[in-house]
Order: sequence, then structure tokens, then C-alpha cells
Amino acid sequence: MFKSICALALCAALLLGGALASETVTYDAIYSSSNPVPGIAERVRPSVVQVIGSCETWDSETRISSSVEVDAGSGCYFQADAGGEGGYILTNYHVVADGEIYSIEWLSGDRMNATLVGHDDGTDIAVLRFTEPAPEGAEPIPMGDSDALRIGELAICIGNPGDERDVLFGTVTAGIISGLEREDINADNFSRSISVIQTDAAINSGNSGGALLNAKGELVGIPTLKFMYSNSGVFEGLGFCIPINAIKDFLPQIIETGGVIRPRLGITVADIDGPDEPMRKYPPIGAQVYTVEEGGPSAKAGLQQGDVITEVNGVRIEGYMDLLKELDKCASGDKVELKVYRYYDAEGNLTGNYEELYFSIRLELLD
Repeated sequence: MFKSICALALCAALLLGGALASETVTYDAIYSSSNPVPGIAERVRPSVVQVIGSCETWDSETRISSSVEVDAGSGCYFQADAGGEGGYILTNYHVVADGEIYSIEWLSGDRMNATLVGHDDGTDIAVLRFTEPAPEGAEPIPMGDSDALRIGELAICIGNPGDERDVLFGTVTAGIISGLEREDINADNFSRSISVIQTDAAINSGNSGGALLNAKGELVGIPTLKFMYSNSGVFEGLGFCIPINAIKDFLPQIIETGGVIRPRLGITVADIDGPDEPMRKYPPIGAQVYTVEEGGPSAKAGLQQGDVITEVNGVRIEGYMDLLKELDKCASGDKVELKVYRYYDAEGNLTGNYEELYFSIRLELLD
């Protein structure tokens, strides 16, 4: 059997040799057409930086002040200044949250001062600005469409994992998109409702704020956290990224104003558990109104304490995070349609029955 297998292998080799002799195909052509990763890595690695946050300290004995690094991660060069001198870096807010002064280091080794332009802790993103020309080969990374991702397609991560002593600049890992719209994945990174992208491309400490790319080399996500272990075991290949579509519309506002201003209904709510459909004495699962701001849009529309919101613009919601997710799709001045069940009277007493109500509320910006 062994000899027979060897003979077949030799025959196959001879046939392959004949094919190669009759048709010349370069190694580069085969490699680039079947594997886009090397070309993407060559193009994007120079545009992924290390972000360093530092704090100033003062020693009362020596009376000397110094700067101490408190955190580091990765960042993506996503926009150049109009004049070509400098540009903007996208990173995670948790990478810069503890810093006071900032710098960035490029793959080329160039190190530059940077300023924190603004952030949105709700989605764990921040924007830094540098004012020197970017190194040769560093170009803004084009943004893709994270809504177009499919499970199983190629995923490429580029970042700078490591610690304060050893940083592995421009590390490239590849895998697939393992899951989409993963909800309730949160290490206290987000205060908003974010459905994240799951990938098995390796993500390690220092990758936060780096690039998740598709097979076109477009930025489709920002690596932000990974599952490592729990009481039940150790995990491998469970990395999670913020979808670029969830944040890219906010970036001009952060650059212009330093933050993200979102419209609100003028209420506070709490999750309420219950049946899917209303029952006589059991409110359905939804977001229950806890307080109504006097003079706010909800108060003007007639919402009251105890009302249970179950739909926003026709979308079924089951709690606070679902409500935020739908409101984040709206702008100030938009009208939202709410479906509400009222089980309680104005004094907060359970009436033993319910009303099915609909409210059309124009969103306002409230301080």
C-alpha cells in the first residue's frame, strides 16, 4: 500500500510539472488572488498606531514632575486634515479614559503628540488628533459596511498587542466573522445598546482600538474586548468588535463638538418582566416608565409613571437597552411612535385592567 501511494504521488507530481511547463503562472499571481491578507496587511499596517495615555506626577521629596504611562492600546488613522498636515485617530474610549496627555507611535517608529478631541463612552469610542504629517505609506483606512458582513467571511485584525515593555507593532491575525449582532456582550465598555461582531481572529491586550477589516481591506469594526475565562472554563477565539456602522455617523459630531448629543424622550425607565402579550393583571415585558420629566416631550404627549412601552416605531422592545437602540436611530425633531400599555392610574395604583395606547412624540434635546 505504501508503495502504491508513493507511485500515485509521483504521477501527480509529473502531471503537475507538465501543466506548469505548458502554462506559466507566477507565484505572486496565485498568492494574491487566493489570499488577500498580505496585500491588505502591507497597505493598512502603516495606518494602525499605538495610542499611549500618560499622567503627570509630582514627587514632593525631589520636587520633580514627570510623566507616567497609564494605558496603551491601538488606534486607526481614519481621516486626514483638510490641509494635509495631521489627521484623526479612532480608538476605544477605555484606552484613553485614564490619561491626561497622549501620544501615538506609528509602525515606522515615528512618535507624535496627540490631543483628545472627544469621545462617546456610550459606544466606547474616542477620537485623537495629531498635527504633524503622517509617515510615508500611512493613509486613512477606508470604512466599509459592517451591515453587509456575513458569518464565515474573512476577518483580519491589525493592532499592537503587548505590555508596557514589549509591544508587537503591526501584528496581523486572521480568521472569520464568527457571529453578528451579539447582544449583552459587555465588560462595562458600553452604556448604550451595542450589538457587537464576534470573530475568532486573535485579539489580545493592546489590540483594543485597532482595526477589524474585511476582505477588501475596509474598516468594518473596532476590536474592544474578548472572553478569556469564567468559572466554567477557559475560552479561545472569542473576540468582539464594535461595528463601524454603529459609530461612523457620530465621528463628525465628535470632531466638531467633542461628544455625541442624542435626543431623549424625557423619561426614565426600568426593565419589567412579564408575558409576551398583556394579561389582565400582568403587564407584558417591556420598558416601564419610572419618572416623567416635567415639560418634556413625553409629559406633553401624556405618558405617565407606570406605563409600559412595548414598541418603538413598530419594533418590539423588551427593556431599557432595546429602547435606547431604537432611539439611537433617531435625531432631534424626529417623531417616534410608541405603543404603551397602561395598568396604573395617575397615583401609581394597579387598576386590575389595562389600556392599549399609542403616542406620537417629537424628540427634543434635553439637558
